[in-house]
Amino acid sequence: MLMPHTPVPPPTDRASLLAVDLDNTLINRDAAFRSAAIAFLVEHDLPREDVEVIMDLDRSGHAPRPVVVAALAERWEGAVSPETIAGFLHRGPAAHVALDEPVRRALIAVRAAGVPCVIVTNGRADQQEEKIRTAGLDSLVDGWVISESVGSRKPDPEIFHAAAVVAGLPALDRASTWMIGDAGHADVRGAVDLGLRSVWVSGGRPWAETSFWPTHIAVDVVEAIAHVLGERPRLIRNRVPEVMCQAEGRLPEVYQADAAEFRTRLREKLREEVTALLTADAAAPGVGEQLAEVLEVVHTLAADLGIGPAALQSLRRSTTEARGAFDARMIWTGRYASSEDVSQP
Repeated sequence: MLMPHTPVPPPTDRASLLAVDLDNTLINRDAAFRSAAIAFLVEHDLPREDVEVIMDLDRSGHAPRPVVVAALAERWEGAVSPETIAGFLHRGPAAHVALDEPVRRALIAVRAAGVPCVIVTNGRADQQEEKIRTAGLDSLVDGWVISESVGSRKPDPEIFHAAAVVAGLPALDRASTWMIGDAGHADVRGAVDLGLRSVWVSGGRPWAETSFWPTHIAVDVVEAIAHVLGERPRLIRNRVPEVMCQAEGRLPEVYQADAAEFRTRLREKLREEVTALLTADAAAPGVGEQLAEVLEVVHTLAADLGIGPAALQSLRRSTTEARGAFDARMIWTGRYASSEDVSQP
């Protein structure tokens, strides 16, 4: 019997499809809904503390909307009409969602690894698609499947088969398809019933089900994606930052890698950082930190190869002298100019 604290290691071959939940997995839906609820209370001059009542009734979006409308209409009788409340719930948190930078970079890593990624979410088509586009996820994934559009809700198998179609796959490969989500009853249950691999995004919660279990448990979607891509927890520095030890009282997992694996990991890290850097807006916050990370990885890799800082600088100088620098930002077309096209000095 598989227990939550003994996760199955990832397969050695590449995942054929990554299906990812939207609300409270890729985006913090509850935080966005809280912002929308506060704005609604302010607009209608209702008590600000009622935001906790709304959040409790909402149950992370899983509570039936008519039930929530009835409860709030009774609480605010005479102040706000049921139709106005229903309109607020219909709009939901879509206008307030945002994508965290670590999640964006994790999705870039999925694309760099060549793994198709499809959002699989329950909900209304208009609201869920607005969330996807507002968060900028439409440019980071290969598509999405929304329950209202396909007539099937997680954990029903049809919605997962629809994800394979969206990804352009001939069929759902159960042995190499992963589902990542925060809802055990929908995301993990659906994956287990179909024989798919799954990562439950716990958010620090304990796993409470006793009849089925996820393949792996991760605190957040970034950690979950890293697991699917076959990354083991690792450090490229020779020390463990104190802040990592303090995070939720957890000690980071470290292990002694051989030279070949260490260099492979460094190359992967370098590719990830450079990819993120090249896709970033030059004026965006964090670009300098990304560049610093790239430089640190380069110097760490050089040190592991036995090339010290002085030798690296010397090599850089000699290469620049022999080949020239990148100051002109010229790009070779791959073709050669004819002799008559070459201007003489």
